[in-house]
Amino acid sequence: MFKTTTPLQRLRESSYALAELPDSIRTGDIGEFGQPIAKALSAATVDDVAFAIQALGDEADAIYRRVTALKQLHDRARRAGARGADLAVEAAVRFEERRK
Repeated sequence: MFKTTTPLQRLRESSYALAELPDSIRTGDIGEFGQPIAKALSAATVDDVAFAIQALGDEADAIYRRVTALKQLHDRARRAGARGADLAVEAAVRFEERRK
């Protein structure tokens, strides 16, 4: 039997860097209820891909900021002497109040 592959599948198999290409992307277009519109990657224009990159970059930045904030919360709680079952926010507040 012949194996049928799509251009997207061939791209994914051609390079480790392309193996994680998604089936669809979110474009800059907004749908009826304010939700981003998803488009099949195989039907996406170069501009659609650029908008998807920008949107993912914004998401990655937001995730990085949350990770950084959680790390700082954890560090402050530990510096205040908190242990695993202690409330992190309360311990971090104690740490901040001691710094004043």
